[in-house]
Amino acid sequence: MALINAQAQMHYQLISQQAELDQYLASLADVPLAIDTEFVRTRTYYPQLGLFQIYDGEHLALLDPLTLDLSSLWQRLGRAGQIAILHASGEDLELIQHQAGHLPNQMHDTQLAAAFLGYGVSVGFGALVNEFLAVELEKDQARTDWLARPLTPRQLEYAAADVFYLLPLYEKVMAKLHESGKFAWFEQECQNHSARKTQTSDPRQAYLDIVNAWQLGRRELAILRELAAWRQQEAVRRDLALNFVVKELHLFKVAERRPTSLRDLNELGLAPIEIKIHGKRMLDIVAAAQQSDPDSWPEPIRRLVDYPQYKAELKRIKGMVEEKAKASNIPPELVASKKIIHQYFTWSWRMSDEERARADKPMLLQGWRHELVGHLLAQ
Repeated sequence: MALINAQAQMHYQLISQQAELDQYLASLADVPLAIDTEFVRTRTYYPQLGLFQIYDGEHLALLDPLTLDLSSLWQRLGRAGQIAILHASGEDLELIQHQAGHLPNQMHDTQLAAAFLGYGVSVGFGALVNEFLAVELEKDQARTDWLARPLTPRQLEYAAADVFYLLPLYEKVMAKLHESGKFAWFEQECQNHSARKTQTSDPRQAYLDIVNAWQLGRRELAILRELAAWRQQEAVRRDLALNFVVKELHLFKVAERRPTSLRDLNELGLAPIEIKIHGKRMLDIVAAAQQSDPDSWPEPIRRLVDYPQYKAELKRIKGMVEEKAKASNIPPELVASKKIIHQYFTWSWRMSDEERARADKPMLLQGWRHELVGHLLAQ
């Protein structure tokens, strides 16, 4: 395989002036647009956009969000009929949803497409470009600080390559998808993927994500529920990663031990900065939760692995999934990861008939997954 210099035929413009952006967007062809983002996410709750790349097959632009108002870009991506092409779109979609208040009108993810072609669920962009286009991309700028200015020519070339090769890759992968007969499945999965990015999490359910919460009694769970809800709201308000508000383990210890003083918090091993900024607030939450009506306290958490049928059902479903996935030449993890199977168990075992009637069906019982496997689960 001949290796091609990834930047040899690539031309791009760096846009940092509003008038240039307006002119560029007006010139875009009415075609699927290859897009990508470069961002920094170390201490913040939301990713911080450092550069936005966009390519229509003719004109490639790198947009500087530190100097531009991107409202017109978000409007263009939301236009009826517009397809946005991404690779491994999860955090890009999260970023766009936060910045724009909406997602692209329609999204096609080449990583998902590759999964439906049997390449595994998390194949990298570079590997696919190598496979389909015989181009070897350098990934030496992946850990760069995209908020620093000025960006170097090497950084800009690296960023531009991510959309320059995304478009021809997309065309080849789509052709193979249509040949495989799985294009409709792929489109459903892209829609599902996007829909999950618009769902807002309920802060009062955040305690269920705390490791070892199942070890706590109802009183301690009531405290943990209020602490976790407060921490999530504080993280969003300050745009600060959850563990930079208060570490998860420390939150658990506070709920478990029910401290009544700042000295107690110190003895539990909380960081001095956590105690200084949030100590009194956490103590107030502990006290209020303990004084609340015991009938309002959460029920003890019963882990799925503690249900007597868990092992046998997990084995049965995994076997069914592997058989159907192999026959369709797609990775079993795409059909039903452990998380997707657990979602089905939660719906089946933990919910009452009334709760199930109100809730969305689990992923295994929807769309292409139901067509492939879900319809067999009751048998």
